Amino acid sequence: MNDVLSGKIIACKEQIDLMHFLQKRLSDPHAVIRGDLIDKALNNIDKHFDWKLLPWEKFILAFVHGAYYDDGSLMFDEFLVLLGRGDGKTGFMSAEEWLLMSVQGVKNYDIDVVATSEEQATTSFNEIHDLLSADERRYKKSFQWTKKLIKFKKTNSKLKYRTSNANTKDGGRPGAVFFDEIHAYKDEDSINVFTSGLGKKPYPRRFYMTTDGYNRDGFLDQLKEESKMILNGERPNRRTFPFICKLDSPDEWSDKQMWEKANPSLIYFPNLKHEMESEFEKAQDRDQARIEFMTKRMNIPASKAQSPVASWENIKATNQDVPDLTGRPCVVGIDYSDTMDFCGLGLLFKVGEKYYWKHHSLINCKALQGRKYKVPLDVAKERGLITIIDDETNQPKYIVDWVLAQAKKYDIKGVAADTFRRTYLEDEFTKNGFPELLKARTGIKTHTELENNIDDLFAYHNLVYVGDDLMMRWYTNNVYKNRDMRGNIEYSKIEPKLRKTDGFFAFLTAYQFRELADVPVATYHSRLRTRTY
Repeated sequence: MNDVLSGKIIACKEQIDLMHFLQKRLSDPHAVIRGDLIDKALNNIDKHFDWKLLPWEKFILAFVHGAYYDDGSLMFDEFLVLLGRGDGKTGFMSAEEWLLMSVQGVKNYDIDVVATSEEQATTSFNEIHDLLSADERRYKKSFQWTKKLIKFKKTNSKLKYRTSNANTKDGGRPGAVFFDEIHAYKDEDSINVFTSGLGKKPYPRRFYMTTDGYNRDGFLDQLKEESKMILNGERPNRRTFPFICKLDSPDEWSDKQMWEKANPSLIYFPNLKHEMESEFEKAQDRDQARIEFMTKRMNIPASKAQSPVASWENIKATNQDVPDLTGRPCVVGIDYSDTMDFCGLGLLFKVGEKYYWKHHSLINCKALQGRKYKVPLDVAKERGLITIIDDETNQPKYIVDWVLAQAKKYDIKGVAADTFRRTYLEDEFTKNGFPELLKARTGIKTHTELENNIDDLFAYHNLVYVGDDLMMRWYTNNVYKNRDMRGNIEYSKIEPKLRKTDGFFAFLTAYQFRELADVPVATYHSRLRTRTY
């Protein structure tokens, strides 16, 4: 932890965030650190395994075996370990399987190792099998083993491997489940089958050991999104330990010193470094080699997400202090594509060099049926960022009512909407005394014209989302730049089903009329306030 925070270990943002997150957890008055159990586990590995654990492996091991609360429960019962290929995570799996089966001392603490292929599933199992077979006289009193099952006699704990098939397998009653290379899972069906029996034995644990992969918006991407929320403090009760190693930016791939961010084992494995340097040279000329190198070695998936509208660090920087905006001029932006889905709207203010976006979302109840969005809507509702519409459609009156409520406090200078829903909205606005709606534009030409300005807003932290707006951070993080062969861009949604972008596009709509909110501070303070509406 100290080496990461001091910079001695070159670490990515997620690693640094993890250390701060863990400091808070360890400072909990109910936290209990069992140093004796940690030492016992480390000594046992030294006694039985030929190779030594690396610092990152010892670090995770300490939280697996030594971190508890004073009620006896585990501080962490779910571990995501995302590292670049060649890091040695299979060996770490073997060590943990060995310890949980034997040294932990829990009776009938069975362990399943699950992968999508038998070859992958047997890798760590065979490592323990070979260790036992290499010194049969030493181990036959304590263990029984075949090519299918290994049992520690004293606890009757069994280690077995399984291939994932949600249609035919029964999860049983394991104490722990290890999933190897979860980037291959398109959904959570197989995960649920093998974890449904957890909780019937003390100290249930699940481990997800993986590199990144090519399956977007699968189970791994879901875990990565959840990890962001956990590290940001948005899921304070979650007992997940997100150990994520990756580059912070695709641009870092050419700086070999930065490779340690994705693979903390690299400085201990010279042969691995030589192999990666060879792959890097090939990646200069071969597209597929570059994609493979970035995805599997650097954990930067070669996907649409490589051209985000802004880095996650800059998106988080939208959470800033907000001055009193009462009475200030602003412009309303509305994004309203489907009347039975999400509707993003908000007010855009300008104070000095900064733009302030006060967002609200109307969500039709039908959009929530059978869908699990990757954002804590319950938290958003508590913070007043969303309203659930219990109606057949999000009728224009709901939008107008929200705008009218804001007009009591702010000086609304105009209401902007794109042509797709402008006619549908305009009648309701007109009935309530609003003039003609401003005609916002969409598409490649408009987005290309806005790109440099939008880039600067995020880069210089001049865009502020009012009210610690997790919905706007989610919306923004779901947008990428779809660039054509001529270099023009269109802001697009990364994935069409469970990601939403309405709030961000409402902001783009308002931003086209930003001059309406751009009133010099001196002018604002020297004149009497007059309302447009």
